[in-house]
Amino acid sequence: MKRVLITGATSGIGYELTKTLCEQGHFVVASVRNSDKLAELSKLTGCHTSQADLSDPKQAIELFEVAVEKLGGLDVLVNNAGMNSRKCGIDEFTLEEFDHQYAVNLRAPALLSREAFKVMKPTKSGQIINILSTVAKRSNETMSVYTAMKQGLAGFSAILMKEAQPHGIKVTSLFPGGTDTNFREADRPQYMHPESVAKTIALLLDLPQDVVMHEMVFRPPVEIE
Repeated sequence: MKRVLITGATSGIGYELTKTLCEQGHFVVASVRNSDKLAELSKLTGCHTSQADLSDPKQAIELFEVAVEKLGGLDVLVNNAGMNSRKCGIDEFTLEEFDHQYAVNLRAPALLSREAFKVMKPTKSGQIINILSTVAKRSNETMSVYTAMKQGLAGFSAILMKEAQPHGIKVTSLFPGGTDTNFREADRPQYMHPESVAKTIALLLDLPQDVVMHEMVFRPPVEIE
């Protein structure tokens, strides 16, 4: 069984992934900002929890340190937390929105990946999973800031893979398509269920040792690209 840190764990994909991995017997530290939801998740799954606002770099680093202490090490980091304040044209986004999305969608996972690399490098083992979005494969109007951050993380993750793999550390960039979560304003029952996405991600933890999944794009049947 593996020791796992999951960010953005009290809703959507992160919530379902926490449940799935705990059911499989893995040891999980689940993190989000809302302490009430963390308590609920801990009671439901038995996972460890830690509250952190990832827009604050200090809290992001502290989260990692707490997770390693609670787990007695770290085998898997899942950078799942992400946000999109709103859809708007390029002539409408604010500096505050840009900075917040940068802090949560790019800086926080980069910092957590850096810390995980430091811990995993001496042991010559470990896995870092960065959950991106198919938005990083496209150029959608009104999604400029979110797309920029996800594409930035994709570039960072690709280089992390090259630097980490010689040290026995697996790095995977995931690009899920439409998922029916509260990330969206309206229900999208034709999209993938978060539980389905979680089960897909969980498969990565069971790949043979001699297999590394560098990238994976997966979508609901209603999406062609």
